[in-house]
Amino acid sequence: MTRTSQLRLLTLGVLLVTLSTLPVFLTGAAFFQIGSELALGPLALGALTAAFFLTAAAVSPRLGRWVERVGWQKAMRMNIVGSALLSTLIAALVRNAWALGALLVAGAVVYGISNPAANQALAQYTSPRRIATVFGIKHAGIPSSTLLAGVAVPTVVIDLGWRAAFLIAPLLAVGVWSLVPRHLPDPPPAVAPVRDGDRLTVSELRRLAGVAALGAMAAGALGTFLVTASVEAGLDEATAGWLQFAGSGASIGARLLAGLAVDRVGGVRKAFFSLLAAGAVAFALLPWATGVWFVLLVVAAYATGWGWPGLLTATVVGSDRSSAASRSAITQAGVFVGGGVGPVVLGFVADRLSFDPMWLLVAASLALATLIAAPVLLGRRARRG
Repeated sequence: MTRTSQLRLLTLGVLLVTLSTLPVFLTGAAFFQIGSELALGPLALGALTAAFFLTAAAVSPRLGRWVERVGWQKAMRMNIVGSALLSTLIAALVRNAWALGALLVAGAVVYGISNPAANQALAQYTSPRRIATVFGIKHAGIPSSTLLAGVAVPTVVIDLGWRAAFLIAPLLAVGVWSLVPRHLPDPPPAVAPVRDGDRLTVSELRRLAGVAALGAMAAGALGTFLVTASVEAGLDEATAGWLQFAGSGASIGARLLAGLAVDRVGGVRKAFFSLLAAGAVAFALLPWATGVWFVLLVVAAYATGWGWPGLLTATVVGSDRSSAASRSAITQAGVFVGGGVGPVVLGFVADRLSFDPMWLLVAASLALATLIAAPVLLGRRARRG
């Protein structure tokens, strides 16, 4: 497989996830308008986001096995069409919370296809020497979605309204569709057998799914509530949108740099652990920050507390590349559970108390994740990573 074809496949993986998650994160970024129009508050936003991610968690393991049966190319095409259609329907049909919730749930089912399909494709055509870098880049999909959602606020939403942003979003589908290859060479010969000490057991995968669920609280806080929280902290709406843009960019950069570093010197599991711990510190400091310090800490929180998903997938896929779709779907389901439960809990705290306790709750969640992850990431089995 040529380097150009590999780059095309990697770009496809990133944009597939971006397209699939754009509706839910665009809902969060534009909620200062959507909430006003539909008479909804932070708790309702949390519930809508929860419905999206919990649905994705429920369907992800089954869809991972389905992708392995039907092939990742067919699965990707179904995902692209479904994502574009749902964004258009949200713009055209939503007049109340029930309609928005129903369409986001449908979008979650479509989203459940994207990660297993992308992971399987990349696992088959990626050299083991570049696996952390490739999956670090691939996991730029969600922060790319929040990045686009953030930049949509000052460039589209404020002037043209939130419905215009949802109508523009499906244009991305045209480019994503063109990247799905019709023909690919046979994948390289089967990867060398995995040594027993490197293979993650099902029990360890489930433990890491729990870690991912706790870690994904950071995504729920940043992707769903950051713009609203920043406005309450004194930033204007346009600046808040640009802050989400910058933070998302920092998350993307962190995933890429962490992958490059791991592929060069090793230590994927230790790097994963370190980012979780650093994220806990960044979120714990946010309640006391104002002005420039608030901006800097948000960027740091994005880079650390939401910079680890590529390392998680590299850990899982690297332990057994032959079943990447189904095994990564287990830990991805954990991310979805956290992305689903997190916004409800965080929205409740923000609604009843304020955003400061919400940031502290995220910090505690990340700290607990590091404790649960330690036996898997730093124990005997991690001797190579």
